[in-house]
Amino acid sequence: MFRTQYHETEPVRVDKFLAEQVTEVSRQQIKELIKAGLVTKDGEPIKKPKEMISLGQVIEVDVAEWKRRQYAGGTPEIDQAMKDQVKVVFEHADFLVIEKPAGLLVHRTNNPNSYSLVEILKERFPDITGVSEPMENRNDGNLQDRDGIVHRIDKDTSGLLIIARNFDAYYYFKSLFQNRQIIKKYICLVRGIVKEDLGEIRFPITRSKLDHTRRVAVMNKDDQEFYGKKRSALTEYIVLDRLNDVTLLDVFLHTGRTHQIRVHMKAIGHPIVGDRIYGTKEDQAESLQRQFLHASELKFQYEGQEYHFKSELPNDLAQTLESYSH
Repeated sequence: MFRTQYHETEPVRVDKFLAEQVTEVSRQQIKELIKAGLVTKDGEPIKKPKEMISLGQVIEVDVAEWKRRQYAGGTPEIDQAMKDQVKVVFEHADFLVIEKPAGLLVHRTNNPNSYSLVEILKERFPDITGVSEPMENRNDGNLQDRDGIVHRIDKDTSGLLIIARNFDAYYYFKSLFQNRQIIKKYICLVRGIVKEDLGEIRFPITRSKLDHTRRVAVMNKDDQEFYGKKRSALTEYIVLDRLNDVTLLDVFLHTGRTHQIRVHMKAIGHPIVGDRIYGTKEDQAESLQRQFLHASELKFQYEGQEYHFKSELPNDLAQTLESYSH
């Protein structure tokens, strides 16, 4: 339950106020919460988004109940073509290594009409069911099934993922990621010519106050004062090739913030080719239908044995790279 008190002297519309306060849902979703009777003012349900709130009034929003209702209808039918694109690279009794195609969520979002990698994998590997942290241990308010998921990549990013098949493996891999004992390498194509052959980006990352779906890099003192809460982030890159005003990079993640590579590349003036959220006007018109970002390599130890997996560029990225080579 989200609870806050309004402290300004000037009255304000409740939907406008909550859009700034409850960053995990959109303004449209706030309207849905109000319609469902899940937003109250001094204990009484708010009836309309334009209703005003005044100094001292207490607002409560039951986001958790709204999410439970969203998921009560179950999961929609999964597209067979998308199922066929999910490739199991390696099977171990305790874990899987899979290749996720672009266009597929790792786990369901607040959209009840979506399906995800989790649903696809549970059909084939039912043993991953329930392998996740208890809901009460999560600090993000999300209720989605995350069975077996120990790390994520964006919907429109392709590449390698580790899936835990039991709790021992789940907590082991969680520990490896938290202690930075897994090598995670990505390949990406960015706008402009990156001058340095290698570099590090250390800007902290936080959620945008203007759009809850975006993240921003905290780059200076003014940003720090405006955003306040932020999370440290470290991205390392190595230049692989420079071609026709784009640069091909190997990127190593040392932290796992949402949209980290995309935000960091934008912050240094080299947004990822095809990125509709953090990119340029060129990217809005780019024939590539997603960001040029691929999780290409994983390296870790499990029970004393070293595992090393590599994934080649998918066809859409390989063709895009070829088009910039001429």
